Amino acid sequence: MKIKWSYKPVLVMVATMVYFYLLINGIETYLNESYEERALWRSENKEAFFFNYMIVFSLFIVLLGIFNRYFISFLLTNVIVFLLAVFSFYKFSFLGEFLYPWDLMLYNNVLNLLPNLYDAINMTQVIIVFISVLIIISAFSAFLIVKKPKRWIRLNLWVRMLFVVLGTGYLSIFIFYRSIPEAEATLKEAGVTNMTFDQSRNYKTNGFLLTFLLNMQSAIVLAPRGYNENNILEIVDDLQEMEQDYEVRESLEQPNIIVIMSESFWDPTLIEGMQFTADPMPTVRELQKGQVLSPTFGGGTSNVEFEVLTGFSNMFLPPGSVPYQQYIKDSLPAMPNYLNSLGYRTTAIHPYPKWFWNREEVYKHLGFDKFIDIDGFENPVYKGPFVSDQQVTETIIEEIEASTEPSFIYAVTMQNHTGYEADKYEDYTVETVMPEGVKPVFDPLIRAYSQGVVDADAALKSLIEHYETSNEPTVVVFFGDHLPAIGHDYAFFKQTGYVPDGAGETNWGLEDQLKMKTTPLAVWTNYDAEIPELGTISTSFLSPLILDVAGIDKPLYHYILEDFKSQMPGYTNAIKLDVAGNLYKVTPDDVEATKRMYELIQYDLLFGEQYSLEKLFSSSK
Repeated sequence: MKIKWSYKPVLVMVATMVYFYLLINGIETYLNESYEERALWRSENKEAFFFNYMIVFSLFIVLLGIFNRYFISFLLTNVIVFLLAVFSFYKFSFLGEFLYPWDLMLYNNVLNLLPNLYDAINMTQVIIVFISVLIIISAFSAFLIVKKPKRWIRLNLWVRMLFVVLGTGYLSIFIFYRSIPEAEATLKEAGVTNMTFDQSRNYKTNGFLLTFLLNMQSAIVLAPRGYNENNILEIVDDLQEMEQDYEVRESLEQPNIIVIMSESFWDPTLIEGMQFTADPMPTVRELQKGQVLSPTFGGGTSNVEFEVLTGFSNMFLPPGSVPYQQYIKDSLPAMPNYLNSLGYRTTAIHPYPKWFWNREEVYKHLGFDKFIDIDGFENPVYKGPFVSDQQVTETIIEEIEASTEPSFIYAVTMQNHTGYEADKYEDYTVETVMPEGVKPVFDPLIRAYSQGVVDADAALKSLIEHYETSNEPTVVVFFGDHLPAIGHDYAFFKQTGYVPDGAGETNWGLEDQLKMKTTPLAVWTNYDAEIPELGTISTSFLSPLILDVAGIDKPLYHYILEDFKSQMPGYTNAIKLDVAGNLYKVTPDDVEATKRMYELIQYDLLFGEQYSLEKLFSSSK
């Protein structure tokens, strides 16, 4: 029998493989903005580069096996890879983070933010490129339909099945490497380690596509070692003993509790050489009792909320995950639920659509009686493109005055959200002078940002002035959720010398990480209450502080937070801070035992069987 052989399919596949080699180089250069740096990476990390290359090729042969159409498979491979790269590029531009697998769940958030990011993204160029690509694809598709040229590659059923099995098998090695015997060890031998503790380094060392796949299994939260009912109840018993060592100071009357998480609030006077016509935050400076260590930079507000309202730590979750979107699907023992059990009326206020970060659903699970989103404001006053901070203050006062019960208000402002352009506001009450040597492009950006700081401070002042003359005891806690994202790749902060220059966070020390993650924390009451100097504390540890200032008996759960804070008050993926002020990248050994208790209890309450729930959150001893 004579076997027919054609050289054309071989040439097509060879050309395709060469193209994918160029594609990986192009994607890596695009995402890291340096061909020289990526060329060096390619030479020093040959195995990682090969894995990235084979991921694209494996995706292609899977699609080819499914469709048996070269053009469709080639096109889909390019579309998938290009879209992931573009999404990652713009995410890094604004948040300083690469794309994670779980970010794909947040497409609604991205699409609805595009109008606010229009100028920075240059949507005109994006639209032109998109239309051009669409025209090329349409023209080529029309050619194939009309002319019906002979297929470049035609596979029989067995080869197609083989392609699908081999391609999916190869991709699965990286997705499920922790569950495949010897896979993780083989990767390590090849110099590939999933550095979940430092995702920026992870992506730069292993390459975009490889790291993206390695992170997929991290989206699945596995039970920590030692999780079982006996161990959890043993921890609870230890906490009950620990509880006896803490003095509880109860107030005579339950005070109103107002917590304001101010959008991107930070002290711009920390930039050396920056000049202002007046202090942009005199009220916060007078009332400041410390700083909060945020788990995020430039965005990810819901992850800060998650820590404040639950006392849980993002440190025990896959890096880059979004609990509001991924994990909170049922009632949780959060601060609003606990205060509700004590007779508080709990209200969340956020002047933006309720679907954002899935807040409408999550707030119900956390125990809020009411959520006032943008639709709940009647004829709100705007300043710039967002509802003003002063309007939020007035809404807080209206809600408390309308209630006969003590109120817990959790307000998340919007006015100083990203979009710091010269025309953001019609009128300015603050003038700024940049340090010498800083590019003029940042002048209008920092001025717009500083105006937002001024207005946030003024809104806080008006709230305090109102409750200074009120007969209702009231606690106010005010802090910024994260630093502002001003310029691509921390450009403003690098230009001004606030942090070292260089790609991403490459040249940063732990002190730089601390500076880029801390925001002011102010606490005030209209009655006599002891408010200690707090230093720097993670947002996870705010809830015990709030109840202490309010003189409210804390749930037993808070004692594990207090115990951990007494050893390590600052605890995030990027930076750890012990009580002596020492900084760490990884958890020190002497804190591991307490960390294990904290992690086990968090898993039990968030993902597990909630063995500890009843004892940890009883509203009375």
